[in-house]
Amino acid sequence: MPEDGEIPAANGEIATLSGGFLAYCQLELGLSANTLAAYRSDLLKIGEALTALELSITAVGPDEVARILGWLRDERANRPASLARALVALRMFARWLVLERKIARDRIALAPMPHLWNELPEVLSPDEVELLLESVPDGPLKVRDRLALELLYACGGRASEVCGIGVGDFKENRALVRLHGKGDKERVVPVGEKARYYLRRYLTELRPTLLSKPSEDHLLLSRRGAPMSRQALWRVVTGTAENAGLGRPVYTHLLRHSFATHLLQNGADLRSVQELLGHANLTTTQRYTHVDAKRLVEIHRRFHPRAR
Repeated sequence: MPEDGEIPAANGEIATLSGGFLAYCQLELGLSANTLAAYRSDLLKIGEALTALELSITAVGPDEVARILGWLRDERANRPASLARALVALRMFARWLVLERKIARDRIALAPMPHLWNELPEVLSPDEVELLLESVPDGPLKVRDRLALELLYACGGRASEVCGIGVGDFKENRALVRLHGKGDKERVVPVGEKARYYLRRYLTELRPTLLSKPSEDHLLLSRRGAPMSRQALWRVVTGTAENAGLGRPVYTHLLRHSFATHLLQNGADLRSVQELLGHANLTTTQRYTHVDAKRLVEIHRRFHPRAR
């Protein structure tokens, strides 16, 4: 196995440069461990594409970027969001190459971003969310699992944010919770009454039996008292979806998509949803307005005299 921060040598020249780049991202930019892992994964894919296409990173410009992304799409079935993230990693890498004088100028910056949202985010309907929440399988951790699902949907948090919630992160009689987002940014979001009901039950009935050390602040705990991992949360979501018989893939981020979509459907303004999701850029939040567009089409069809 390669050392942490390295790309397997089979991926050519990127392998020899990635360690320095990832160290720069960590030490100078202060990027989170999750972001570093994402960049490492993306560089691995890019290195694979460079090898397959017989390209050198020092000669990559807009045309070569298009070939790399096309290869990842066609040969590795990468979807638009994955391609966009890979291009972000490649752009960051190119900037670092210029800083380190490995290349004279950054031609990769001239490559346009792929159209990210030509595939609209999937969402669950409110009825499907209700069915999912009511379908947590029986077991000794059922209350914890129900709380985890309630928090994913109530707060619109990422899996890492929900797993990272501490008991001390709740404020105002647990009506608010502080989420620790990307780049160590924090935001405070409301907690609905249904989620608070399961929070009270979990803190009273189950968490004391899981607690292995009094100083542990993480809210969601494993059987052994360790913080619940993102992988464990993913298994809870997929297992509950299977138990609910929803008939399609359900993943942790789908509840975040559904959270944002349902807020907009019910009249929330885009800026508020942006703050609740912790998006730095409003453009990212605008992907969810497709739902409002569907609603407006239906209103137009029903009420405009020349719509039919």
